[in-house]
Amino acid sequence: MDSNEKRLLLKQTINSVTGKAEWEPENLDEHDYFTDIARSSYADMLHDTERNKMYYDAIKLAVSEMHKRGKVAKVLDIGTGTGLLSMMAATAGAEIITAIEVFSPMAKVAEMVTKENGFEKIQIINKHSTEVKLGEDIKEKANILITELFDTELIGEGALNAYHHALHNLMEENCIAVPHKATTFVQIVESKKMLKWHQLFPIKIGKNIEIEPNPELVCGSGVPAVHDIQLTQFPTDEFKALSKPTSVFEFEWGSKALKNEPRSKMAKVMSTASGTAQVVLSWWDLQMDQTGNIMLSTAPIWCHPTSHNMQWRDHWIQSVYFLPNQMHYNKDDIIKLKAFHDEYSLWFNIDDCDVINKQCSRPLCDYPPRMLWSRPRLGMLNDKHRNNILVDALQWLDVRGNILCLSDFSLLPLFAAQTWKESKTIALEKSAIAQRGLYELVNFNKIDNVKVIRYEADDISKCLDNAKIALFAGEPFFASSYLPWHDLHFWYARSQLDGNLSPGCKVFPCKAYLCIAAVEFSDLWKIRAPVGEVEGFPISTMDKMINEALEKKEFHEPEPHALWEYPNTMITKPVRVMCFDFEQCVPDKVISSVGKLPLLTDSIAQVCHGIVLWMEYQLTPNTQHCITTGMLPASLDGEFNVDHSAPKWSMHHRQAVFFLRESIKLCNAKTVNYDLEFKPESGNINMKYDLQHSIT
Repeated sequence: MDSNEKRLLLKQTINSVTGKAEWEPENLDEHDYFTDIARSSYADMLHDTERNKMYYDAIKLAVSEMHKRGKVAKVLDIGTGTGLLSMMAATAGAEIITAIEVFSPMAKVAEMVTKENGFEKIQIINKHSTEVKLGEDIKEKANILITELFDTELIGEGALNAYHHALHNLMEENCIAVPHKATTFVQIVESKKMLKWHQLFPIKIGKNIEIEPNPELVCGSGVPAVHDIQLTQFPTDEFKALSKPTSVFEFEWGSKALKNEPRSKMAKVMSTASGTAQVVLSWWDLQMDQTGNIMLSTAPIWCHPTSHNMQWRDHWIQSVYFLPNQMHYNKDDIIKLKAFHDEYSLWFNIDDCDVINKQCSRPLCDYPPRMLWSRPRLGMLNDKHRNNILVDALQWLDVRGNILCLSDFSLLPLFAAQTWKESKTIALEKSAIAQRGLYELVNFNKIDNVKVIRYEADDISKCLDNAKIALFAGEPFFASSYLPWHDLHFWYARSQLDGNLSPGCKVFPCKAYLCIAAVEFSDLWKIRAPVGEVEGFPISTMDKMINEALEKKEFHEPEPHALWEYPNTMITKPVRVMCFDFEQCVPDKVISSVGKLPLLTDSIAQVCHGIVLWMEYQLTPNTQHCITTGMLPASLDGEFNVDHSAPKWSMHHRQAVFFLRESIKLCNAKTVNYDLEFKPESGNINMKYDLQHSIT
């Protein structure tokens, strides 16, 4: 093959909006991983000044201690990333430094950053740490082990396996580890709002709508994955603490006694209030040095040791675990909490037994349909206010004929069937698992006018056998949607089905609106801000590589974030900027929207960090029947009633955030200009924004 010839791979993908199969060429020689790095949490970690300073201080102590022992300081840095911690070790006086990074693009960044900072002696190894061999990759064992392999669950990135291998194969006896130790903490709480992320609750609306979940959707483990959130932002009046924070597991990172095997422990804690134990909240502390003078905590604000001056971070937040057995306790009762962990995860249980089953394996959900509902999706399905609007809107319509519902594993077909018992309701599902789940839920509720059919996204009409539809309905919701407007798949499906729709067929929702607002974030902006310098070490090489990767794209892309977790202030009023008419087919021509958003004159914001985008769905021509994926409450015919200084966002959806390449100060700014284009052939929305300043 010619050395100048590009190696291309054609990948077939299904466009989640249009439902069409697409072939995308990928240049195997020029795949730019720096866009992936830009979307990762590296910048967030490097902006974590508390973390950086504590690591630096602990590294200095470790190197000093090794020198006091009369030894050469030989550092092994696992998961080096940019090479920051290795440069700290070199500056602290370590003589030999080996840095390991498994992700090739980051290994290249580490090589460039360390060399540009003048640290030629730092050896970068691009391997998984468990594949590094003594005598081949490194000449001799190290005596200082530095790692940053932790996630929100502490051990979810394989820290135990990495430590175990290093301690037994790459480290000297009596080595020093930075950090020295970790401790996991738990707090048992009662919270119906959190429990709505775990199980489906009974639904009763008016005289006609009554849905009882089958036991498989309520009992047992549910989705096994941990639910990680910014607990500090969760409303404190939505849970009751039944215990004080209690330590459950300790991990001594420098001890050969550290096992990469399952462990269990019983924690007997006194109940601080009467209530039902439903949820376990968890976080962890790092003891950075051997003496315990340098402590880093990931605790939520109500029990943080420095709650008045907490470091914000998004790479380490808090974990929410749901107890498979829920038990009631009176104040001062003893709660017997059983805690478990394997190599990657933790789980918990409660019962009255004084013996713990040490062979207990990680609980898995044995009912696949329940696995299809994410935590936010379950919260959405359990949202009484949202369900009331859906049912009110359905009952407002006059429907005579077949009803067709399209949304992923939705309750809408049951609402429709119970509203119009004389009509036949057809529910379309893409997967056999969703089809099973909806079928069993329908049968459990003895609803006999619902038929559940599987469909192919590229040709929905062929599964209907020419049936004529009087109402085509959706929430709409599709699990494959990444950005808010990806649920416009409903519109493309409606267009495919145009020949199946009866004259006068009603479409529910009848319209959708794209809404936008410019905002200032308290902290979220840090995840995309240039790093520049960290603890005196220039890291601008990584900033440059990320910028070059982003500049290759014609249009800057938004990304999804659950904004209820990230405080923000509006600098413009929210506005509907684009309308999608579901009563018509998807047009061939581009839908454009160009305009200006005047800045709020009374806003306390000083900087514009980006633009937030979300969707509103007008269910019927009645403007009261509107649901939102973003700002709460939904607007009334485009008129928003929100607190600009602290807007409230839906907890069931992720909003799209378009981060400006550079934060813009608002002094003398007049308007935010926007230029949006919806491309019907792809379902994408291209967007550009800029700030217009007053002439002084």
